[in-house]
Amino acid sequence: MAVAVLLQFAEALQTNIKGAIKENADMLDRFMPLAELILDWVTNKSLVKSILQVIDEDGYIKDTASGRLKQARWRVSDLENKLHHLMNTLIANETNSLEASNVDGRWCIKSGAGQITSFKGLLLSSGAGRGNIIEPVSAVQLNDELLGAKASVADAETEVLLDLTEKIKLDLDDIEKMLKSVIALDVEIRRRKVYGNNFGQQEVTQVDIKILQEKVTQLEEAHPVPADIMIAKNTRVLLITGPNTGGKTICLKAVGLAAMMAKAGLYVVCAEPARIPWFDSVFADIGDEQSLSQSLSTFSGHLRQISDIQARSTNQSLVLLDEIGAGTNPLEGAALGMSILESFAEAGALLTIATTHHGELKTLKYSNDAFENACMEFDDVNLKPTYKILWGVPGRSNAINIAERLGLPNTVINNARGLYGTASAEIDEVIYDLEKFKLDVEEYIDEAQHYLRLSRDLHEKVQDVQRKLDEHSSDSRYRLMQQILDFASMARSALHKKMRQSRASARKSPHPEEANTHPPITPANSQHSATGANRLTLENGSASSVEEVKASTSGPERKSILPKVGDTVQISSLGTKATVLNVEPSKKEILVQAGKLKLKLKVSAIKF
Repeated sequence: MAVAVLLQFAEALQTNIKGAIKENADMLDRFMPLAELILDWVTNKSLVKSILQVIDEDGYIKDTASGRLKQARWRVSDLENKLHHLMNTLIANETNSLEASNVDGRWCIKSGAGQITSFKGLLLSSGAGRGNIIEPVSAVQLNDELLGAKASVADAETEVLLDLTEKIKLDLDDIEKMLKSVIALDVEIRRRKVYGNNFGQQEVTQVDIKILQEKVTQLEEAHPVPADIMIAKNTRVLLITGPNTGGKTICLKAVGLAAMMAKAGLYVVCAEPARIPWFDSVFADIGDEQSLSQSLSTFSGHLRQISDIQARSTNQSLVLLDEIGAGTNPLEGAALGMSILESFAEAGALLTIATTHHGELKTLKYSNDAFENACMEFDDVNLKPTYKILWGVPGRSNAINIAERLGLPNTVINNARGLYGTASAEIDEVIYDLEKFKLDVEEYIDEAQHYLRLSRDLHEKVQDVQRKLDEHSSDSRYRLMQQILDFASMARSALHKKMRQSRASARKSPHPEEANTHPPITPANSQHSATGANRLTLENGSASSVEEVKASTSGPERKSILPKVGDTVQISSLGTKATVLNVEPSKKEILVQAGKLKLKLKVSAIKF
């Protein structure tokens, strides 16, 4: 669009010059050499037409730029309408208060923490105090299609812009030449307005460069100083004192500007959080009081302005008064200023901020809770204002101290202090101590806030470590239980296998011709039969008898050799290795550990 506007401007300028020359041929000589420069410009009308067909006045690509772009945008609009309808339907069917939310291009539903929804969905995020972000299952496919459609729109827009870029590249040299000429023409016009026709171009350039260098140096040396404006709700009048050029008037303007920006819906130029009352009107009487003398007419003008403000202001207005009571006799000015400020505090504006040099006005805070004092800090060592605001502290006089540091004779300084009075000097000392105490308190507050931030970070880290420990403990318990279940499953499988073999042997009946060949029942055989019966009886028994059953189904017991503590043995029924923890020779039993599972087995149930 910038290229199109430049070409349109050049074409219009050429048309105007050609029209003027056509009406009066002498105009050509009058416009030289600018006319020759302008008429040499090459403007491509078809390029302007191509740009305006594709880009609208706001710099957006039109839907009609290409058929592919139009179709892709229609697809995006259709999918968004479907998703909006789906979100509204799901929310309407819920009893809880829900709302639709777009997360990374995907439409989801936001619910409160602990709320249960009736629809199925994917939990994208959750947190204490933030609620849950759920993508309904019915919206997953539509969201996928929406993201794909938006990608198609981006591709189509890129294709359109690339086509325009290729067209501009063909005329790029002519456009650059034209732009340089327009800049030169603008500089020349501005030069003639400022310096007239008799000032050489080289001299103008040197002066401009020198001025710019001085401004850059000033900016580098003087960094902006931020000011914190903190006014309590019960404060109706804020009185700011301090030296000339200390920043009092700038504070007034900053507050007024912030109030007007907030009323206009603009961002306030300050760090968050910012809270500003709603003022129905902002009234200001701000004048330049830094001249050597002030006439009665100036004082009268201030009074007329203040009178008009009192008549028009309401209890929702902001009033800014600069150097109230100045321009007349100090005693009368101080008395008049006190009366004006008290009237604003009682039945005037919502907030009045005033600056002054009158020391008598500082005492209003101690007799009226609606008043608050503040002063601009002054560096006594370097004799320079710091432009920082000290809240709750009235400003003190620095004139005599400054004069002493600047080398005024001691006799003059001592005489001035005598005339100023011992009581006033003592008050200044108290104010000085208050300022110092205020600075110390602010340093302690900053230090406390620093340690508070550190403690919060440490607390978050401790919580994170505790969470990881809990997760690790849960995982360990789960793995142990899983291992126990695996061993129990293996034991059941081995037991069932032995029992099936026993049943199969019991169902086999002996042949008649072999009945008399069987040996007579001996005590050993009787014991073996009893063991088999015991095995069948334990089929429905508890799992705690599994180890003993396995021991009874193993081969003959080993009477002579026993394993030792620490030996590694093989559990025949489980097919796994274990470590011997304890041996009981009298019972011919051992305690083994396989992984995290401890088992008590007969010696006959193991191999070693």
